[in-house]
Amino acid sequence: MANSPTKRRYCNQLEFVESGFRACWRNAQDLVSSSKLLIDSGFHAPALSLDVLALEELGKLMAIDGLLYARHDDYKASAFRKSVKNHAAKLSNLEVFPLLLLAISLADPRHGKDERFDVALEIGGQNLKEAGNAVIAELGGESFLGLDELKQQGFYVSARQVNGRLLAPFETVRLPLANAVHHFAWLATSTLDFLFKGGNLERYIENGRSVRDALTEEGHQELERRGKEEFAKLFLREGERAESSGLTTDAN
Repeated sequence: MANSPTKRRYCNQLEFVESGFRACWRNAQDLVSSSKLLIDSGFHAPALSLDVLALEELGKLMAIDGLLYARHDDYKASAFRKSVKNHAAKLSNLEVFPLLLLAISLADPRHGKDERFDVALEIGGQNLKEAGNAVIAELGGESFLGLDELKQQGFYVSARQVNGRLLAPFETVRLPLANAVHHFAWLATSTLDFLFKGGNLERYIENGRSVRDALTEEGHQELERRGKEEFAKLFLREGERAESSGLTTDAN
């Protein structure tokens, strides 16, 4: 008698995943709204710090998304545990945040059927990309990792001396950078809010439930293999693709 298909033993229940989505969604919005109040009152340095915290919450949300289909022993579960404490891990997740937005948009009944929705989504994605690139350009690097140090500068007097004196946050945090980070954080949280509303979060979770009910462990592994290939085509150079050939990635 043939063995029955093996079902995956998931790391977390979907109720846990949904609660994480809702908490990060709400807190990111609260932090950006608080930052706007500070900017309008002339306190751009602590405003930047709050915006970075909001972006970290979105990076944490990315890690929570990985739990949709994660086993206890796979890297997605480890990535979530790391994201709870590791600021760099959360900021690194922002690089692929648009992929999560795309996945959520597929749960919207208007996707592919309402031209205005599709155009708004395309424009929003382009604006978000440009805003993120503007932040990276202001940082003078190639990633968002420099935001972690800047977050500290927005809250604390600088430890380094300039001309024999210490500097307050409003002196060390540049206003153009604070404005660029705020614009990026506002766009990211606003786009997420637009996509999660109208029952889309519930539909996204139910789609996850349907996949869990339908797929065997072997089916998950096949989807993850395909997801890894697509990720490599989109984000990795040729040499990096070969190096990542032994890794698995989430397909959602």
